[in-house]
Amino acid sequence: MKNPQISRRAKIAACALALALGGCSSYSINWPTSRPALSAAAAKDPIPRVQDCININSGTPTKYVCNGKTYTSHELRKIREDAASPANSHS
Repeated sequence: MKNPQISRRAKIAACALALALGGCSSYSINWPTSRPALSAAAAKDPIPRVQDCININSGTPTKYVCNGKTYTSHELRKIREDAASPANSHS
């Protein structure tokens, strides 16, 4: 004679396992397959911005690919600061 309590526990365990394993299946990761589309401001501005680049290394310093060139986060900051300095202002 089969013990119905063991069978029921096995079914509950199987359901719990199925829910645990299937719970994360609804999440999807969108990996960039090409460089991101440039915004209108980025198309006019030759200064690379982090928002328009692909992160290729999240170590220290972070590395990005912008318009086919590799930059570190420090280099991008330096480029941005140099472009914003009063000496480079066109006004």
